[in-house]
Amino acid sequence: MSLTQSKSLAEEDDSTVPPRWRRLVGSTSLQVLVAVIAAAIFGSTAPRQATATQPLATVFIDLIQIAIAPIVFLVTVTGIVTTGGLKAVGRIAVKALIYFEIVSTVGMLLGLAAVDLLRPGAGVHRPEHASDQLSTYVPNAGRDTSFGAFLSKMVPDNIVGAFATGGVIQVLVVAVLFALAVVALPEPVSAPVVRGCATLSEVFFRLIRLVMLLAPIGAFGAVAATVGRYGPQTLTALMKLVGVSVLAMVVFIVVILGVIARVAGFSLWRLIRHLRRELLVVLGTSSSEAVLPQLMQRLEEVGCRRAVVGLVVPSGYSFNLDGVAVVVPICVVFIAQVYGVPLTFGDQLTLFLIFLVLSKGTAGVSGSAFVTLANTVAATALVPVAGLALVLSVDRFLSMARALTNVLGNAVAAVVVARYEPGGLDRDLVAATIGSRNHSIEPETTEPLSNTP
Repeated sequence: MSLTQSKSLAEEDDSTVPPRWRRLVGSTSLQVLVAVIAAAIFGSTAPRQATATQPLATVFIDLIQIAIAPIVFLVTVTGIVTTGGLKAVGRIAVKALIYFEIVSTVGMLLGLAAVDLLRPGAGVHRPEHASDQLSTYVPNAGRDTSFGAFLSKMVPDNIVGAFATGGVIQVLVVAVLFALAVVALPEPVSAPVVRGCATLSEVFFRLIRLVMLLAPIGAFGAVAATVGRYGPQTLTALMKLVGVSVLAMVVFIVVILGVIARVAGFSLWRLIRHLRRELLVVLGTSSSEAVLPQLMQRLEEVGCRRAVVGLVVPSGYSFNLDGVAVVVPICVVFIAQVYGVPLTFGDQLTLFLIFLVLSKGTAGVSGSAFVTLANTVAATALVPVAGLALVLSVDRFLSMARALTNVLGNAVAAVVVARYEPGGLDRDLVAATIGSRNHSIEPETTEPLSNTP
C-alpha cells in the first residue's frame, strides 16, 4: 500500500470520529448546565411567563417514574438470584441498614453543630408571602407517618398496586419475595425467568436513555418556574439559612463521605465525575428520583454487583436520606432562633430521637423533607408551627442541595456495602473507574458474582 493510500484511509477513519466540539455540544451534562443558567435568567427577567414552565419539569419526572418500579423489580430479582438466595440477601440488607443508621446519625449531628455554631436565625425576619403557601403543605403533615404506619405500608395489598402507586419499598418487597421463589425452583424452570428479567431490564434502561434526552428541557422548566415564582429576593432574605445548610452538606460530602470513600479504597471525586450527568439532572430538577434508574446502572458500570445495587440503592432512597438528615435539624433550630425560643441539650436530644423515627415514616412521600420537618416540629412542640413558613420560602432551593446529597450518599453506600460483601465488587473495574491512587482495593479473594445471570 502506498503512502498516499495510507494517508487517504487515515483521513477516512478520522472523518468517522465526531469533532471534539461536536461531542461537547452533544453532551447532556453541558446541555443541562446551559438550560439551568438560561432558566435562572428567564425566571428573573420574566417571572410571570417563567412560572408557566413548571409542567415541563413535571412531565420529565413523570416519564422517568414510568420506568422506576419495573427497573427496581427487575434489577433486584436478577441480583438476588445471582447471589444464590436468602442468606446473601439478609447479609447485604443488614450491612446496608447498619451503614444507613450510622451515616444518617452523623449527618444529623453535623447539622445540629452547624446551626448551633453559626446561628443563622439571628436577625432573620419572617417573609410576608411565605404563609400564603403554607396551607398547601401543612395538611400533608397531618397524615400518619409513624414508624409503625410505615412498616404496615411496606407490604402492598396486591402486586399490581405496588407498581401502580410507585412505592419503591413496596416494589422492593415484592421483588425480594419473587426472587426467593425463583431461587427455590429447579434450574430448568428458573433459568428462562431470570433471562427474561435480565432482557427486560435492558429494555427499560434503554427507555431511560431515551427519556434523558429531554433532561435539559425538564431542568429548564423546574428552575425557571422556581425562580419566577419565589424570586431571587427570597434567597437574599434567608441567605443565612440557605448558606448554613449548603455549607453543612458540603462538609458532609467532602469530609464524611470523603473519609468513608478513602477508607473503602475508592476516590469520591472520581465517583462524582462518573456521576456528573446524573448529579446535574438532580440539581436542575431538585428530585433524586429523577436519576434512580440511571444511578443503579452507573454503579454497575463502576464495578458494583447487581445483587448489591438492586438492594442498597432502592432501600437507601427510603432509609438513607443524608441530605434530609443534615437539613431538618438546621431548619428546626433556625425557627427556634428566629422566634427566640431557647433549646437546651435535652430538647435537641429529643429532636434527634424523634427525627430518627419520623424520617423513615415519610420516606418516599412527595416533598418528604418538608413533611418530615413539619411532623418533627409538631411532634416536639418545641418551636412555633407558624415558623414553617420561613423554611417554605426557600425549601425549593434547599431541595436542590438535599437531593444532590441524598444521591451521592446512596452512591457511596452502594460502593461501601459492595466493598465489604464477598464477591460484591469487581475490584479491577473499580480500580479503573473510581479507584483511589493512594489506597488500592485488595485482590478478589472469592469468586465474584456475575452482574448478569
